[in-house]
Amino acid sequence: MTTQAEATLKARTLIEALPYMRSYRGRVVVVKLGGESLDDPALAAQVAEDIALLSLVGVRVVVVHGGGPQISRAMEQRGIEPRFLGGLRVTDDASMELVQQVLIGEINSGLVRRLNAAGIAAVGMSGIDAGSMTAERQAGPAGEDLGRVGRVVAVDPGYLRSVLDGGFTPVVASIAPTVDGIALNVNADAAAAVVASALGAEKLVYVTNVEGLYRDFGDRDSLVSELKTDDLAALTPSLSSGMRPKAESALAALAAGVAKVHILDGRVEHALLLEIFTPEGIGTQVLP
Repeated sequence: MTTQAEATLKARTLIEALPYMRSYRGRVVVVKLGGESLDDPALAAQVAEDIALLSLVGVRVVVVHGGGPQISRAMEQRGIEPRFLGGLRVTDDASMELVQQVLIGEINSGLVRRLNAAGIAAVGMSGIDAGSMTAERQAGPAGEDLGRVGRVVAVDPGYLRSVLDGGFTPVVASIAPTVDGIALNVNADAAAAVVASALGAEKLVYVTNVEGLYRDFGDRDSLVSELKTDDLAALTPSLSSGMRPKAESALAALAAGVAKVHILDGRVEHALLLEIFTPEGIGTQVLP
């Protein structure tokens, strides 16, 4: 049974969050979820609750997700050895069919179910739907052929805006077509940045499985809580292969007008709410 003191503390917490709720009401926040944050059912449910609360207080949330670990497991189960060049997954036609099955048929639909169960109306989609994204093929770091791997070169925000205006939460799988309609596997970090830029987002939040950006990876004392774009650009070449795409995408989003980018640890309980509705925040905040 909740005591009066505990109830009062909860009420004070809500009052402290009120200015942030006012500030972000009606604003677009793009949340990129890594496959790691969706791999643990308990974490996935918690993230869904956070997104639901953001939506219910009037924040216009767009979710973009990847699914690297899940795709690798599915490939191994089919006897296909995952191969990477420069951090990019080599994706032939057979692998692309599996990528679509995992991203759209499993992860996307599962996340939509969780969000709907949490009390909001979520709509699953990918960059293919309504021509919302256009991609081009991407080569490896030394010009290698990666197969059906691409980068998003354009976003038509009309469909996303119409979904948001209808009171729905878009959940976007990181697949996008070429101008010829060929589906490509695109980096979800970069896709989230392009979506945030096209929608004029107030925030772009990367929910990952590390505490934030480290100046010296592995040294927990080197965690950076806040930095500017010039500092991030100087730091980017030294980052790990998993963090570098986030840093590069953050720089691109900020250059395109996104107000703030956050990199935070999805393993922390209610990390999204702590980042958006408290003055302290968590993780790393990048400012123009």
